[in-house]
This record gives sequence, C-alpha cells and structure tokens, in this order.
Amino acid sequence: MENVYYGIAIVFYGLFFIRFILSWVGGDFEIDTDADLDISDVVSFKGFTHFMMGLSGWLSTKSLISTVQWYDYIIAIVVGFIFIIALYYVYKLMINLESKPTVLYGKYLVGKSGKVYLFIGKRDVNKFMYSVTVDNGLGTTEVNGYSTRPFKTGDLVILSEYDGKNYKLI
Repeated sequence: MENVYYGIAIVFYGLFFIRFILSWVGGDFEIDTDADLDISDVVSFKGFTHFMMGLSGWLSTKSLISTVQWYDYIIAIVVGFIFIIALYYVYKLMINLESKPTVLYGKYLVGKSGKVYLFIGKRDVNKFMYSVTVDNGLGTTEVNGYSTRPFKTGDLVILSEYDGKNYKLI
C-alpha cells in the first residue's frame, strides 16, 4: 500500500514543482489576480494539490516509519487541511507585498521638483509661461507653469501652487 502513497506523492509534488517552475516565466495554471481572497482561491486545483501533498506526505512518511493505522488517515486529512491553510496565508502575504504605483496629478504635484522643458511665452507683463517635466510617481509628465522671473530650458524648478490649470514655479 505504501507504493500507492508514494505514487500519489510523486504525482502531486511533481505537479507542484512544474507549476512552481512555470510561475517563473509567467505560465502558471489558474492565474487569478483578484485583490481579495475568498473560498474559491483555496478550493481550487492549487488547493487540491496542496491538500494531496499534505495527505500523501504524511502517509508516505508514516508508512516509511511503521505500519499505517486507521487514525493515520485522520491525521493525514488534518495535515492536508493545514497545507491548504498555509497556502491561503501565503497568498494573503503575497497580495500584501504587491505594490501599485500612485500616479500624482493636480494639487498632489505641489512641492515636487521639475525641469523646465519649454518656454511658452509671456501671459502678461509679469508672468512667464513654461512647460515643465515632473515625476508623477509612475513616470514623467508635462505640466504648464508660470513664474514672475525668467527661467532657461533645463533649469530645475519647484511647483509651489496649483490654480486648477497651471502651477506657480519657484
């Protein structure tokens, strides 16, 4: 009977290692990117694989040490469920480690530094208009700004105020 336990263990541990290696290149079974976990993430092919890894792992180890008794099947089922619970918490940890960049815009760019990209011209006697490139959290973006003093292309400026359309540059 222990050959059956070993066979089940080989199949499910083999599936686990194949899925693990495929995940390195992005070719995993059951790709699901929901931000929250529910019961369908645990009761799945991955959950079944982990359950069978725990069950067959316990029975294989027990049969190696001594004869498998009736209560060893209960222990194996409990170990299988422990593997599923561990899978759930590993997924939960991985979702917490996920980072999503925050794209900044509008008033959230105030205080950021940028580089004068282009002199647009004079709005009136006291205001020089510029196009400025600034880091928005995900990359760079172009914004319009004005200043009472002249800047050259390439000068570093700070966005100090936002009036809903343009930034005041200092």
